[in-house]
Amino acid sequence: MKKKFRVKKSLVGAILLAITLWVYTTLNNEYVTFVKVPLKVIMPNNRAIENPIPQNLDIEVKGKGWDIFNLLFFNTSKEISLDLSKQRIEKNDIEVGRQQILKSVRYIGNLETIDALPDNVEIRTGISGEYFVEVEPDVKIVPTQGFTLVEGPKVEPERIRIKGNNKVVSKIKAWKTEYTVISNVANKFRTKISLQDTLESIVAKSRQSVYVYGKLEQIAERTFNDVPYTLINGKAESYDIMPKRFDVTVKGGITAISEIELSDIELILDANNVYSTKTSTVLIRPKVKGKVKVSNPTQMYVYVFKKMNNKNMIEFANR
Repeated sequence: MKKKFRVKKSLVGAILLAITLWVYTTLNNEYVTFVKVPLKVIMPNNRAIENPIPQNLDIEVKGKGWDIFNLLFFNTSKEISLDLSKQRIEKNDIEVGRQQILKSVRYIGNLETIDALPDNVEIRTGISGEYFVEVEPDVKIVPTQGFTLVEGPKVEPERIRIKGNNKVVSKIKAWKTEYTVISNVANKFRTKISLQDTLESIVAKSRQSVYVYGKLEQIAERTFNDVPYTLINGKAESYDIMPKRFDVTVKGGITAISEIELSDIELILDANNVYSTKTSTVLIRPKVKGKVKVSNPTQMYVYVFKKMNNKNMIEFANR
């Protein structure tokens, strides 16, 4: 049994050695291949890019397999750095050719650059502008069961500085965060969220992320009994309307609920809706001060009957 185990172990060792030698020999050979390299354009302070440009270019390189392997899987610093900062740009349109692209490839080790795809980059430029814009949180808050959002979501900082082509950045009024779902939260929360990378090659942001924060409280309810409504836009004297009062239940955070008073609740009935109803019912419109909501708004409606000279007859409002 031990002899068989030793034979198997020796066989596995021989296979691993053969594979190692094959990989070593293979990677010592010379190859030609294309590699995606990030493109970076450095403009003069008074100029900025107007049109979207490629984020990466395909660069054809030649060299040993080891160097290509390292470039593909481990090299994170490789880039094409087109430095136009010291050039005097008199025209709005610039065309960067193949030779300049290849000369601008950086940090690829011992590899030789042969070609670039595309072999030219067209850059439209204009006057540079700098502005401060509001940050809009594009987030969805999913509270823990039994809790509700009472404050926020807010962002910190509230504004960021953007810089780029004045024709573009002057039209930007706000910048959104990446869409994010914040789940199972209670009490307070504060989360770091990235800003959208829209127009990344055109607009430079003063920061790449912001903090989104807010506050939650336990949900509470409170009921106010026999709240009267106010009739607006008419007297509706030729109609019988009932009921005259309602029980109003408000729902919200425990702090807001504890502060609500009867005087903060207003029920409104629009006489125009009474005159035009075709169902003999009209919804009451509730208005409540503070950060609470009415939990039973669809249950607050009145029945409307038109008064008749003949008191033995009842005519609905739609007749």
